[in-house]
This record gives sequence, structure tokens and C-alpha cells, in this order.
Amino acid sequence: MKILAVIPARGGSKGIPNKNLVSLCDRPLIDFSIRKALDSNCFCDVLVTSDSNEILSVARSIDDRVIALQRPLDLATDEASSLDVVKHAVGSYSDLKGEIPDAIFLLQPTSPIRSLGELNEACELFKKSSKKSLIGVSVPIQHPSDFIYQHDQGFRYCFDRKESFVVRRQDFADCWFINGSIYITETQFLFDQNMFYALDNCELFHMSFESSVDIDTPIDLMIAEAVIKNLNYS
Repeated sequence: MKILAVIPARGGSKGIPNKNLVSLCDRPLIDFSIRKALDSNCFCDVLVTSDSNEILSVARSIDDRVIALQRPLDLATDEASSLDVVKHAVGSYSDLKGEIPDAIFLLQPTSPIRSLGELNEACELFKKSSKKSLIGVSVPIQHPSDFIYQHDQGFRYCFDRKESFVVRRQDFADCWFINGSIYITETQFLFDQNMFYALDNCELFHMSFESSVDIDTPIDLMIAEAVIKNLNYS
């Protein structure tokens, strides 16, 4: 099975300016995802798609095996969907290589702490599975049974539970959040269904919470740096 690694990295960012190139432990953020993808034995190629010439230049400088794809400006706005970005990447890759990959492994550069072992294990699980997609999930720090939302003039729990007593955490049902670190999908499914995954036809790949750190704010960056230094992650 030929699996193409796609790393989407647009230039614009609100929470952290030029986020995909921000320094994390003296390395550009995107460097972590690119190097892990190149070190993995999973992928036929590693493609970085961006509207930023600076990001594409950095991607090329990391390793000349990287396919640096210039993304159209209409796919670099806040409204542009990841799905359309990946479709464009697959089409461009097909034009370049003369073939369509069997599956796409989406690696968002804002998840720098996923390990090489996790990449390889996720690929192997997907290959052995009969499911069309795979997503990375983790156990949340705060269980969603404690979440509330505003309803009319009052508030309600997001999940059914009694309000007359404190529910023990061990009595909560098992649940996970989609951590955004790993997505794999069959290329045909992506184009036919116009989606990365459907929960009724999707394999779950369980990851540790620290592997799921997502960089969106300066605080996230601090957390990631602390995790990397304390776990001797590279």
C-alpha cells in the first residue's frame, strides 16, 4: 500500500504569528513533523503544501526528498478546508508522479510530539484494518461528563447525569477526544465521500496525552517545550 504523507502548513496564523516556523527547542515547528515522516518507513513520499515561500524554502532545506507544493491563495484563507487542501495536494502529486497514492496520512505540523513509533504503529494498524480511515485519539484531562452549556436562560450538562450528587470519575463512561495528531484515510474514500473519516467506518489509534499536545497559543508552545525536554523527545 502506497501512503502519501501530507503536511499542510499555511503562512497565516492568529494565535502565534508565523506559527509553523516558530522556534520550538531551537527548531522550526514544522521540522518535527517533516523529520519524523522522513524517518518513518510508512510513506512513499512526504509532501508539504503551503502558500508561504518561506515555509516551502525551510521544508526543502530540511531534506531534498521533501516535495514542496505551492498552494493556491484561495486554499490559504481561514475559510479554506483541510479537505480541499488535501485534495489539491493529491491532484498535484498525481500530476507530478503519474500515480495516485492508495491512502493519505495527514500530519498537522502543530502536533510536534507524536513519535516515530506512533507513526509506524498507526500505519500498520491501518493496513491491517478493514476500516476506511484511522484517527488519533487520547483520553481527556477533564471528562466531558463535567461539561455544561448554556440552554435558554439556564445551563445543562452536555451528557445526561444526575445533579443531586457528585459523580465519581471512575463511574464515567470511557471516552476520548480526536487529538488532531494523526489522520489516515483511503484516497478513494476521501474523494468519494468528501470527508477524512466517518466514525462508523473508522479505526481509533490510542495515543498518550503528551503526544497529543496541539500548538495553538503561546501557552501550548511552553507545554510542548516542557514535554520535549522532560521526555528527552527529539
